[in-house]
Amino acid sequence: MEKKTNYEIWSFKTLAELIRNAIQRHGERPFLGVKKNGEYTWMTYSEFDIKMRKLRALFKQDGLKKGDRVAIIASNSPEFALTAYAAYGLGAVTVPMYEVQKIQDWEFIFADALPTLAVVANESIREKIEGLHCPSLQKIYCIHTADAKNPQRLEALIEAQQNMLDLDPEVSEDDLADIIYTSGTTGRPRGVELTHKNVVVNSRITVAPFEIDETDRTLSFLPWAHAFGKTVELHIFPAIGASIGLVESNRTIAQNLLEVNPTILISVPKIFNKIYDTVHLKADAKPVSRVLFQRSEDIARKSLERKLSPFERIQHTVFDKIIATKVRGAFGNALRFCISGGASLSREVASFFKGFGVIIYEGYGMTEHSPVLAVNTPEFMRIGSVGRPLDGVRVDILRDSDDYTDDKSGEIVITSPCVMRAYHNAPEATSATLDEQGRLHTGDMGYLDDDGFLWITGRVKEQYKLENGKYVVPTALEEKINNSTIIGISVVFGSGKPCNVALINPTPEFVEKFRAEHHLENVPNDELCDNEELRAIFAKELKTICADFRGYEKPQKFALVLDEFSIHNGLLTPALKIKRREIEKRFAGTIASLY
Repeated sequence: MEKKTNYEIWSFKTLAELIRNAIQRHGERPFLGVKKNGEYTWMTYSEFDIKMRKLRALFKQDGLKKGDRVAIIASNSPEFALTAYAAYGLGAVTVPMYEVQKIQDWEFIFADALPTLAVVANESIREKIEGLHCPSLQKIYCIHTADAKNPQRLEALIEAQQNMLDLDPEVSEDDLADIIYTSGTTGRPRGVELTHKNVVVNSRITVAPFEIDETDRTLSFLPWAHAFGKTVELHIFPAIGASIGLVESNRTIAQNLLEVNPTILISVPKIFNKIYDTVHLKADAKPVSRVLFQRSEDIARKSLERKLSPFERIQHTVFDKIIATKVRGAFGNALRFCISGGASLSREVASFFKGFGVIIYEGYGMTEHSPVLAVNTPEFMRIGSVGRPLDGVRVDILRDSDDYTDDKSGEIVITSPCVMRAYHNAPEATSATLDEQGRLHTGDMGYLDDDGFLWITGRVKEQYKLENGKYVVPTALEEKINNSTIIGISVVFGSGKPCNVALINPTPEFVEKFRAEHHLENVPNDELCDNEELRAIFAKELKTICADFRGYEKPQKFALVLDEFSIHNGLLTPALKIKRREIEKRFAGTIASLY
């Protein structure tokens, strides 16, 4: 059966209407899957409807009204979805946050957004929120409690609710739907105001080029507190009547993939990089498997570039059965394609998976655009680019100076109905990002090629000049360095300096393997960083990876950092992007010593 996306029959204009339409059209189909007692159980759209309307009635009893804010601090769950859609139906505004966020971020967001209600994951978070000064906050609901039978648990309150409430007909597409706070890579979070129209239009134009229908399903592990996961999973999948299986935790993604068997996977490069690294490390374990895998990878790559010879076709068939099927099998046995966003996916990784039959369509977006701007599609795909701009999205490349690394790149500027209304309570930041024409200045650098594909070349604010006047875009260099199977994160520095240097954070798997092979299990990280044999491995790796860099771009020295870069220690945002300023501040002495 040929799949067809049913976006063309969407008549809804608000997110509240989106879920009502989904329930009316797909009532008995599975919507949300949760693993309980060792297996996935599914809530249908009709079952979701009853719970959602009960929760909406409960919110109404609490005095929630149009324009009020509802804070959500929770990982993806049925309760997260119920809260969001119950709130939308009253014209309330959701303010999603991460469970792993620092309390200082919560404090700022609560003071800025002034929520009336909060739905939080557990009692520990509840206690922290109760300690914040937020006069507007009237009630806090808990999803999980120490006692599963606690009558104040959100699930129990919904079950006990007798009334059900339909959506408020006064909710319009121009009303505010979400205030999503950016991760704050360079400072305090900013609240991005998105209307129902922003998000609904973005959902429609994002899914339009793909063949998706109600029989599709995904495994959800992208946080719905982030615009990417929220739009592409929480809104697009119900809009087409498809199913969402919820991951147990980030540690169980591999197992849950096999249990849910997604037909479509929405992910960030980190997941693909992890599988890529794991496959290569396993192949390198034995000389025979290493040779076979390298030959298989070589044949797969050639199949993308040219027509194979008769002997190569035979090899390709054999390797597909004994090797490629295992690579595909890591995603389950039903996968049709993947969509990657949130960060840049390297050409090497994308080509590797495509050669083994796993198609990844890379896209590009930002919270301020609800969020998707461009995406590769089955009809138009160019590996390395982020695809063509979506229908109705105009991209201009603004070059207001010659301060760029090449003669094609400029700032990416967007005109579109998906552009945010404003930054919440931040008029100066808004005017700096939205110009008088209503165009969104993304802060990203890139160019459009002759066929209309968009290529990202870095961040305007992150590029810098070396002492010799040469411009460097560190993100582009880091992306290539991070392709290494033994390097997890790299950070390049050099502003105003004679040359570039790099901090290298190896993958935990490689460090563990190195320790075991050299009997160094008890050596502290700070001592292991100076191990000559370990440093020699990374010196060789950097030399190989950076061979194609321009001379002035190549890091001349590096330092190993074996301690984890994480959200908890403040070096990564909740969206797993590096906090460059914080890293530079934390390792100022180490960076200075490299010069």
